[in-house]
Amino acid sequence: MAINENSISGGLEEAAGAAQAAFGEAIGDTKTEVQGKLHELKGKAEEVYGKARETYEQVSHKAREWADKAPETVREARERAQKAVDEGAAKARQTVQEQPLAVLAGGIALGFVVGWLVSGRRN
Repeated sequence: MAINENSISGGLEEAAGAAQAAFGEAIGDTKTEVQGKLHELKGKAEEVYGKARETYEQVSHKAREWADKAPETVREARERAQKAVDEGAAKARQTVQEQPLAVLAGGIALGFVVGWLVSGRRN
């Protein structure tokens, strides 16, 4: 994670402001203390902004990577799906060829069940 200029300068200003505030408090100078606290808050805000920028840059980079990989990922998924369909069709074809009577009986049974369900006569 690259640290940007805002994070560094914000951290430095925050530390300097804290030191100024402590100095003002130590000598009893309210104005110096308040100015120090303001610098400290400004530094903290700049540091937070810098960290937000870093996070945005990381997320943007990751999103670009995903977008670049999307066409390849879709192609691979399509190929896997096509392979699964081809294997399923081959297995079904093989089952019909090896056991045609069992498949015929299963089809007839399925037809009766569907007809019974569609007709609404469940007595």
